[in-house]
Amino acid sequence: MRHYKIVVTGPFAAGKTTFIKTITEISPIVTEAPTTRDEEAQVKDSTTVAMDFGRITVDDDYVLHIFGTPGQFRFNYMWSILSKDALGVILLVDSGDRNMFEEAKDMLNFFRVKTDAPIVVALNHFNEKEHISEDELRSIMNVPESIPIVGCDATDKESVKQVLLKLLELILENET
Repeated sequence: MRHYKIVVTGPFAAGKTTFIKTITEISPIVTEAPTTRDEEAQVKDSTTVAMDFGRITVDDDYVLHIFGTPGQFRFNYMWSILSKDALGVILLVDSGDRNMFEEAKDMLNFFRVKTDAPIVVALNHFNEKEHISEDELRSIMNVPESIPIVGCDATDKESVKQVLLKLLELILENET
């Protein structure tokens, strides 16, 4: 059986913890703490401060260990720690929050430098806001064509599964 370390990253409130909770087959490990900054507290009450962890068995041969990063730049030391030996990275972006696109672009560049692992950008459509398209996001964030952008709903298990399968496909392509 092969174990794959997958990192789910993205800006604050992009839906990383929800993504992991939606797909994991075990009770997720979360490191939530109350938000301490006013601008964050207006969005949600708590935030990941170290990591989230979940696990999913793909089949008899593959198990994914899914690590979620904190979203705030002040925790970027955890991005480095969690990306070590990762076989794939999912950058989750809230499709309705244009304020996070610049930060997401910086995170994409960070992970492109930190790891050679395949990256998938997951455009999360989980709220009532007006959503940006994959093509618009590619243009705004200057995402290379080699990095797929896929729509998803972090609250929907089938949708999350499709994102993970896309990443697993890229990982397997890189191995051959």
